Amino acid sequence: MRFVLALAVVAAAGCGGGGSATPKEDPGLAARRVVRQITSNAYAQAWADLHSKDQDVAPLGEYVDCETRSPVIARPRRVQVLKVTEQSFGIGDGTFVETEAVAVRLSFAGDFNVTHTVHLVAEDGRWKWILPSFRFRDYKANRCPVDPGSSGPPSTS
Repeated sequence: MRFVLALAVVAAAGCGGGGSATPKEDPGLAARRVVRQITSNAYAQAWADLHSKDQDVAPLGEYVDCETRSPVIARPRRVQVLKVTEQSFGIGDGTFVETEAVAVRLSFAGDFNVTHTVHLVAEDGRWKWILPSFRFRDYKANRCPVDPGSSGPPSTS
C-alpha cells in the first residue's frame, strides 16, 4: 500500500511540473530578480533563469565569458515594476512565444531612469527570461554580443 501511495505522490508531483505550467511566482518579482542579477554582474545566476533555447545557443561558460567582457558599471538604486502584460514575442530563432512582458524602471544616481521590458516565458513551472533577438543571433554565430563585428541592438528612429 505504501508503494502505491508513494507512486501516486511521485506521479502527482510530475503533473503540471513540466512544459509551460504557469509558475506560482509573480512575474514582476522574477523580472526584478533577473535585472538585479545582470546589473550585479551575476551572470551565472542570470543564465540559470535564461530560457532553454537561449541556453542552447549560449552555454553557461560562453555566456559568462562574453557578458563579463562588458560588465555593468552603474548599478540601479531601485528597480520598480511598472506593468505586466501578456505579449507574443520573438525568440532569436524566429519562433514566437507567449510571454509576460514586464516593464521595469531602473533608477540610477543623478535622477536618471531607464525603462526596460523583460520578457518571461513559463518553462518547467518557472519564469525564464529571453535574450534580445540580436544577442541570440550573435551567440548562435559564435560571436560575443559585445565584441567587434557583433550585430548590435536594432536602431530606433
